[in-house]
Amino acid sequence: MLATIDLNLLRTFVEVYRARNLTSAAETLRVSQPAVSHALKRLRTHFDDPLFVRTGTGVRPTRLAVDLYADVSGPLSRIVARTEDGTRFDPSSSRRRFRIALTDLGEAGLLPRILLATAEVAPGISIEVVPLDIESVAHDVLSGDIDAAITSSPVIGPVHQEILFQDRYACLAPSDLDHDDGRIRVEDLRRLPEARVGAAAGHRAITEAVTTLGAGVMSSVPQVEVPRFTSLPWIVARCGYVAIVPIDAFAALALPAGVRLLELPFPSPTTSVHLISHNDAGATSSTAWLLDTMRSALAA
Repeated sequence: MLATIDLNLLRTFVEVYRARNLTSAAETLRVSQPAVSHALKRLRTHFDDPLFVRTGTGVRPTRLAVDLYADVSGPLSRIVARTEDGTRFDPSSSRRRFRIALTDLGEAGLLPRILLATAEVAPGISIEVVPLDIESVAHDVLSGDIDAAITSSPVIGPVHQEILFQDRYACLAPSDLDHDDGRIRVEDLRRLPEARVGAAAGHRAITEAVTTLGAGVMSSVPQVEVPRFTSLPWIVARCGYVAIVPIDAFAALALPAGVRLLELPFPSPTTSVHLISHNDAGATSSTAWLLDTMRSALAA
């Protein structure tokens, strides 16, 4: 059923699926919205299925579309990358679109550095950021759904993993809390409720610090668990909680009034920040360029 279909139609399908919006997909493909609509009409006829159903904000895929996306997104991404690399990749003139998986903390602390580095030499490329799920990131890389990911723990799967830099942990605490020369007191860690980011964000070292180095000080189960880092400063500032966070990443962010970073009262574990990519990512010069640019941007 796929052998006779135009690859450009499948590329349109993939972009509509990802954007869930025809206008956004048209902008990504740099074509008109009527062209996207016409492509979808041809696809609907070919598959005898509506593929997408209109919603109040865009479209949602049908069951067939979900299955089709799983089948074609990875292979199509690799075909597009190799087609665009058919001649020597020139970042200064390329209009390649890359997809990177990041946590919300990665978006706030690392993405600006990546964008500055890519824009300097490749003003025509675009980058789409998707939320990082530590459980699915290896599959997403292997399928070609994303070009790279940045995680704070290793992932399981036959992907390429390299350490970009080391980070360590500190404590977000209310700014009016007494401390010992910038170090939170053990008794305050015991008595104050804790907010923690869930395991899907990939910071398993936080839980390890609590259950090992912080054994007998903090509970193994936090009072509140959230999916994103960027909500933690507000919870601490407004509710009087504490939260263990990567210190270098948070030191680069503007914290709201009422919260400060304090050192832990026990030795802080270090965590390795990893760059995740496909094992054959170097086979396409565009992806190899992206990975090299990310390495350089985040090495400082």
